[in-house]
Amino acid sequence: MRNYWVLTKVLLKNLNFPLSKDILKDKKQLRKAILPLVLILAFMPMMFGIGAIVRIAYQGLHPIGQEGLILGSGFSVVSTAVFFFSIFYVMGVFYYSKDIENLLPLPLKPSEILAAKFTVTLLYEYATEAVFLLPILISFGISSSAGMLYYLAGGAVFLLLPVTPLIYGSILNMIVMRFTNIGRNRDRFRIVGGIGAMFLALGTNFYIQRFSNAAMTPDKLQAMLLSGDNSMVSLMSGIFFSNRFAVQALLAGSTASGLVYLLIYAVITVLLVLLFMLMGEALYFKGVIGISQASSGKKKPVQRLYEAAAVRKPALFSYVLKELRLLFRTPVYFLNCIVMNFLWPAFLLVPFLAQPELQDTLTGLGKMAQSESGGALVLAVAFAVSLFVSSTNGITASAISREGSNLYVCKYLPMSYGRQLMAKTISGILMSLVGTLMLLISAVWITDLPPALLVMILLASLTGIIFSSLTGILLDLRFPKLIWDSEQKAVKQNLNVVLNMLVSIGSAAASVSGILYFRLPLSAAFAVVTGAYLLMDLFLYYLLMKKGTRLLSRLQG
Repeated sequence: MRNYWVLTKVLLKNLNFPLSKDILKDKKQLRKAILPLVLILAFMPMMFGIGAIVRIAYQGLHPIGQEGLILGSGFSVVSTAVFFFSIFYVMGVFYYSKDIENLLPLPLKPSEILAAKFTVTLLYEYATEAVFLLPILISFGISSSAGMLYYLAGGAVFLLLPVTPLIYGSILNMIVMRFTNIGRNRDRFRIVGGIGAMFLALGTNFYIQRFSNAAMTPDKLQAMLLSGDNSMVSLMSGIFFSNRFAVQALLAGSTASGLVYLLIYAVITVLLVLLFMLMGEALYFKGVIGISQASSGKKKPVQRLYEAAAVRKPALFSYVLKELRLLFRTPVYFLNCIVMNFLWPAFLLVPFLAQPELQDTLTGLGKMAQSESGGALVLAVAFAVSLFVSSTNGITASAISREGSNLYVCKYLPMSYGRQLMAKTISGILMSLVGTLMLLISAVWITDLPPALLVMILLASLTGIIFSSLTGILLDLRFPKLIWDSEQKAVKQNLNVVLNMLVSIGSAAASVSGILYFRLPLSAAFAVVTGAYLLMDLFLYYLLMKKGTRLLSRLQG
């Protein structure tokens, strides 16, 4: 146990967590400690919006005794989000951090290393959970006039909820890394294995939901809904089966049964942790040994190398290709920057594949989009989603930081700073556009949107993608994170990615609010959004070419 606590503290310090006792005297440490509070304040509008939705839902579900659906669906969504984020966090913290090479020779058990790294990853998940789960728990408690015991139980649920999905993600990663740490092209096997793990999890959740829903006929569902007593809660658990006990613990309030449900939930969580440790003893070291070794590919004939090098290509095209190759070939960059563009369509499609009856609900969306006001609303929401998706991949917001100590290479390339910056920006625009196209294709599959509206959405989204990409690289030029010892820190611990997400979310919220407030018709909404963001894109491009190039020239790798 002592080794666990010491190692956890060392890992947290290595990740720049503010643990100094003299934190009030150290301005740098103080800024790091205040940063989470600043981020929570920045997400406050979204949290208030979630709380408002919970209050409205409670007013509709409480009279029929099904208010537990709010907690059940909320816990399920949060658990799913934590699980998918854990795929990336675990891969970086457990395997691709540079401290692995230093920890392996030490007299530490795999369980001690795993427990320490699990704790570090769990802290990251708490930050994600706070944005989405806290407003649900607080708003539900206020709406139900809950007492102090509810909030104490809610605090315990908050601490325990991300443990199960994080264990799922950790076990999947350990299995993948154990059986792909063989042979040549290990990085390629691990990338494919990581993607396979995510789709395996999606498929498992899909079949569990579909199987459970298939057993419920419409008559049974109606009977359960009308029977009250929160009978629908059991349908919301999916692969996170223990969540139903957390819901019952909060619904039972101050009664003895509430304490029993909470104890059952805690015991199941502890048993899963023990299972995770046992599997870690068997899998972790075998998957992490040789992680830093690079495999040598099949050597090509010298003549073919000369011929490939002699082909002339435009400099801008070659630099964009270099950026994309780096993103695709580096496992950490691929999982955190590239795969993110393909996850959102999966999130959109899985619920409708698992529950085909939901498609009937969306048939009205195509009809609504036929009207001017309805089409404007669909355009605004789709534009906001594309702006958010573009900001989540972090490609441009970490473009300069990813250079790290190799930034000096940019100084010697026979290419202007402006063209180098444009190449980095174009790589982010291309991948964000791919993600948006995937979302549109998914939307076309499950809805019946007019072709003209789809073209408008694509054109408007393109201006938003360019906007998000330009703000991202400008932020990374102004506040680059060039000192790092693992690629994970350049992307997942880069504040510029979060700041760019906040800028994009704020811009998207302002755009949607403006269209709704002024009740713009479709044509006017398209003209205003596209025109406004096109002007902002031109201004940001001017800033990038003028101020951005000066910032890059002053940076030292």
